[in-house]
Amino acid sequence: MTTSLQVRRLATVTAALGALLAGAACSDFFNVTNTNQPLLDSLLANPTRDRLSATAIGIFGGARFGMQTYIWRLGSMGREGINLSGNNQPDYQEPFYGPLQGGGFGGSQWADRYSNIRTINIYLNGINANGDLSAGEKAASRGMANTMKALAFMYVILTRDSLGAPIDVDRPVNAAPAPFVSRDSVYRYILDLLDSARADLRTADAGSVAFPFPLPPGFAGFDTPGSFKLLNRALAAKAAILRATAAGCGVPCYTRALADLDSSFLNRSATTALAFAQGAYYDFSNAAGDVSNGLSEPLNGVTFYALDSNVFNAQTQPTGSPRDQRVLDKIAVALDTGRLGGIPILGTLKFTMYFTAGKDDPRHQIPIIRNEELVLLDAEAQWFAGIKTTALSDLDQVRVNVGKLAPTTLTVASADPAFITELLYNRRYSLLWEQGTRWIDARRFGLLNTIPPQVSGGSVPVAMPVPNAECSARGLDTDCTP
Repeated sequence: MTTSLQVRRLATVTAALGALLAGAACSDFFNVTNTNQPLLDSLLANPTRDRLSATAIGIFGGARFGMQTYIWRLGSMGREGINLSGNNQPDYQEPFYGPLQGGGFGGSQWADRYSNIRTINIYLNGINANGDLSAGEKAASRGMANTMKALAFMYVILTRDSLGAPIDVDRPVNAAPAPFVSRDSVYRYILDLLDSARADLRTADAGSVAFPFPLPPGFAGFDTPGSFKLLNRALAAKAAILRATAAGCGVPCYTRALADLDSSFLNRSATTALAFAQGAYYDFSNAAGDVSNGLSEPLNGVTFYALDSNVFNAQTQPTGSPRDQRVLDKIAVALDTGRLGGIPILGTLKFTMYFTAGKDDPRHQIPIIRNEELVLLDAEAQWFAGIKTTALSDLDQVRVNVGKLAPTTLTVASADPAFITELLYNRRYSLLWEQGTRWIDARRFGLLNTIPPQVSGGSVPVAMPVPNAECSARGLDTDCTP
């Protein structure tokens, strides 16, 4: 079943792929001819250009699955926000009080990623067997697929961290479950995938080859092999920086990240909101049967709330009155407060970053990676590679132009802990409610104890456990929880 680590049972994958395409067929973009195709058997038996194109669309559509729960679950653990809907007690209890359970809140963010990874592996096998595509088109297709595969694995390891994860999942039906590998091995595998994808994208770009499939609107600006390579390098830089801290690679990974950033769409001189927003995005729709953005909730909605600490911890603008502009842009007063029994948190604020023209919008995109994040990644890599003047310039580029704050008081002589504090402050507010950044950053810098539990007797989780079904499949009683 697709909840298994190896995600290898063909009948289940067939159903999953068909359901993915059928569910995606109702939006403006995620629309394929014959929503029951391509099923696994027909795709592998006869991987035509049309079937491969439909599967590529399915890969992009599948990448969105679980993204909203990823944001609010990691955001809850990092005390950015809370789910007060009351539909499921673990959703608001576990991230605040713990322990996380492999069969509840903590067991999520797994099956959706491995299901899409399996679809990508099927797609890659189909490319190899196809006789219609040119060599350049196959290279372009592999470049896209392995980039998206690396992104899926990045989400997996960000949630499981020191527990590691399986990577050898393209196995026969009757093969043993894929073994776990270490956190560092997962990051190395992600970087290898991205480098292999870059090589294929270069090949396609050199031949002026186009992708043999359409890309979603959220990938506008990255819709050719040459421009998609810029996105690939942005993800590679992020993976290298995560490996530098989370897996202890240090300066070599930061140095590598700087080279990748220089080959990405990084714009260090950005000053406008549009320039900071440039990047790749997941698309959503409110069409029947498609995936809508449930995080875009009206001010009188009673599910997701921003925690008050986002406002209290924010710095003030030079006038001394308004808070950090990022707080003003992303948080508003709720029109209907929320509270659940058993947790002493009153929901009084709402997130507005997924609004359009001041109103909730179920079609609003969610960022995958954008320039504002790249500038802050560059600041981190520059500082720890010893190029501290550039690092401080990067920080000020975001502080002044996005936060409307005064320039940092740090200097090149400042100690690393002071820089990390400033870096994490800006990453927290620039990426608020986008990808669980506060929780991830605190963990990779050993600062989880600096995140207030927000509740008496509460605790901030270290990582999400491996789902119970995965442990059972291996007969494991231990090593499934952090």
